Parts: sequence; structure tokens; C-alpha cells
Amino acid sequence: MTDRQRLWTPWRMPYVAGNSRETGCIFCNRLAADDDVLSLILHRGENVFIIMNLFPYNTGHVMIVPNTHVASPEDASPDMLAEMAVLRGPVLRALRRGLGPEGFNLGLNVGAVAGAGVTDHLHEHVVPRWQGDANFMPILAETTVMPELIPVTYGKLRAELVRELQGVTEIRGLVISADGERALIDVDGALPRVHAHADEPLWQAARRDVHDRGAVDAELIGWAGEARAGTGPPVLLFRAALAAEGARDPRHRIAGIDELLAGPDVAIARAALPQWAGDGVT
Repeated sequence: MTDRQRLWTPWRMPYVAGNSRETGCIFCNRLAADDDVLSLILHRGENVFIIMNLFPYNTGHVMIVPNTHVASPEDASPDMLAEMAVLRGPVLRALRRGLGPEGFNLGLNVGAVAGAGVTDHLHEHVVPRWQGDANFMPILAETTVMPELIPVTYGKLRAELVRELQGVTEIRGLVISADGERALIDVDGALPRVHAHADEPLWQAARRDVHDRGAVDAELIGWAGEARAGTGPPVLLFRAALAAEGARDPRHRIAGIDELLAGPDVAIARAALPQWAGDGVT
């Protein structure tokens, strides 16, 4: 008898067990919170915001949501509906570039009978699709196997949405050693930064750049920029093997965390490091 193979998806347990309910509207609660990284908010607009689904149907599942608590399209203002429509293009382009899906499901479920999980706050689903992503696991076992951790997907998508909506092509990399004691910095103490090529995802540009500077096996951990969406430059956090003898390029160096915290990007570092303490970063 062969050993049974297990696919661990622990983040889904609150949803499966029915313990994910909270007081009030989940969308209004997230919008009112201060930490958009924790809330998985990718963008805040004048009338609409974009948020990742904590219990996604597929990797990169996001929702376009009115800021105002309305239940149905006929209750929404023309400005809300117009902004939802305008954001579809940037969202699809960000998903295509960041994750490389082959297709999408887009749709509104209005009312419980139509399948809406949240019935009192209108939201449009955007679900990336890949060939073969619907197999026996979601169909028979009611289990979705996600190939990427949600914080990693969040970092990729938030960077690409900044690119789409603000025209930013420069990405910074906060690179920390696995023991959390060293960081890769420029000679002036700033974080490494690079401009992505035309069709190159920002996260791939950042990984390419930090690898060229001496970060071996750089692993993307997540977003490291400002907590509130729409503020500050895009920054991604990497964990990597950093050679004790220093960086490959003399314009960069590997320094202690104290030196990083004394550099020009101290605000970014102080905001990001405590957030990832559980991932080996101190």
C-alpha cells in the first residue's frame, strides 16, 4: 500500500469550517483599515478599490469593489460603475504580466440565489485561468490547490497595478539574508533598484537585478513598500543567500541590518522588516 500524499492548504480551514465570518461588511471593514497589505487591498481609487480574495478560486483572484456600500448595480452611481469598467483593463494587464494566465472569468453575482458570497456589497470577480487548472481536486474534493502563497501573489500584482495606473517601471528590491542579519544595498546605503523591460514583469526585473548584484537564489517573499495602496514606490522583499565576501559589483555591498536602517531607505526597511519576522527576517 502506498503512502497517501497530502496537499496542505491551511489558509482555507476557516472558510471550510465556517469560521471566516466577521461582524459587519468585509469590504467596508477592509477599506476602513490602515494596513492595505494585511487587508490585501491592491489599489484605492476615488470610487472603487481592488482587493485580493483571501479564499481565492484560483491564484490571482481579485475583486473590483465600490467604495460605497451598495448591493446591486442599479444602486451604484454612474461614477462607480464607470470606474469599475475603466479598471478592468489595467487589472487584466497587471494579471497577464505578473502571472501569465491564459484566460479569465469575470463576473458579478447579485444576490445569494445568483451565487454571491457577500450579498450586501457589490463586487466584480476577476479570476485568472490556466489550461488544466480545474481538475478533480476542486470538483470532487472541494479543495483548491494554490501553487503560490498569497503574500507573494500580492507583491507581484500590487507592483504591476502601480505600473499600470501610475506608469512606474522602476522597482526596488529589499534583499535580506536567510538569517535576517545582512542586506544587499548600494554604496550610498539605498536599496537596489532597476527599470523593467517593456514586457518584463516588475518582480522578475527585481529578481534579475538583485541576482546580478550578488543575491544567490533570491526568493520573492512579498510586498515591502508602503502599507497604504497608492503611496510610495513599489518595493519587493527577497530572501537570498548573501555571500559573506560581499557583492559581485563594487557599486553595491552586503551590509548589516543596522547599516540598512541608517540609510536613505530607512522608512521602507523599518516598515517592512517586522512584517516578515515570521519568515526568518528579524
